Amino acid sequence: MVGRGHRYRDVYIGGPDLVAPLVRGRADALDAPPYRISPIFPPSRRDIFAEVVERIARGVLVGRQTDAACWCALVSPDELNALIDEFYEDEPEDPPRLSALRRFVAALPCDCQFSLVAAAF
Repeated sequence: MVGRGHRYRDVYIGGPDLVAPLVRGRADALDAPPYRISPIFPPSRRDIFAEVVERIARGVLVGRQTDAACWCALVSPDELNALIDEFYEDEPEDPPRLSALRRFVAALPCDCQFSLVAAAF
């Protein structure tokens, strides 16, 4: 798990081009987290960062640790929608940042996979 020396812990969607070969075991670790293409997942009552890392570690999400403080999973837009619904199910309403994330995911091509990134800085 991430040490206490990290000040920021973000979850976002990145492009799959660097992560897919790594997750499939055809490349070594990355030097930096994948580039961000989405809004950052907004704060929630749940620790979304820890949940993503834990799901990757258990194999619930297909991914792996790609750097000392970065975990990536390959996910489809449908999987992203399900995760967002689950992570924010207890929220009273969609704040603007969550609405922006939902709109971003809705615009993704359905036949592609993307990187779900949990990165600490």
